[in-house]
Amino acid sequence: MLKASSSIKKKIDNNDLKIQENNANNEILFDQLVKAEVLNDLLFETGKPLENAVIHALKILDFQAENFDDGTLELDQVILSPEGIRYIGECEGKENKAIDITKFRQLSDALNEDFEREEINTKAFGLLFGNPYRLQEPSTRGESFTPKCVSGAAREKIGLIETVQLYKEAKYLSEDKNEKFKKKCREAIFEGLGNVIKFPDL
Repeated sequence: MLKASSSIKKKIDNNDLKIQENNANNEILFDQLVKAEVLNDLLFETGKPLENAVIHALKILDFQAENFDDGTLELDQVILSPEGIRYIGECEGKENKAIDITKFRQLSDALNEDFEREEINTKAFGLLFGNPYRLQEPSTRGESFTPKCVSGAAREKIGLIETVQLYKEAKYLSEDKNEKFKKKCREAIFEGLGNVIKFPDL
């Protein structure tokens, strides 16, 4: 093979190697992009996309969180904090109104059914994740929970979490691994049970 041909072939081989490396890097970046955009579902989604976004956000706050379905009982989230506090979560998104008592009642039933399971010795706390007025820009939305839902939460010591607020905390923590702030967020959830949860200021 001529020296010129050999040199060109080496350049082609090097370029092929760079292409393979770039493709591998792009796959990693694409996976990171998908995970990053999941948080946006906290703002505008309902149903399964909202459930998954809440789980993703909770994991950023260092909770263990997952869907639960044993064929008899189905729960949006079973949540465990690093401090050993166990929660049951339910999610609700509404197009053009606040989160009402309907979903609150469903969460109350889920808490009781979960406690009836043989392997559960302590009743979990309840968290209702609400994404009201989801078709509107977050800054223009009204009250997240109806007065009846708020009074019911106070009576049953259930935490009401606005997914717009959860988005802000999770977005910040996805970019800044602030362990102290994560703990403050978890403490705010536990200490705020019975109310609309107020997260610490960023």
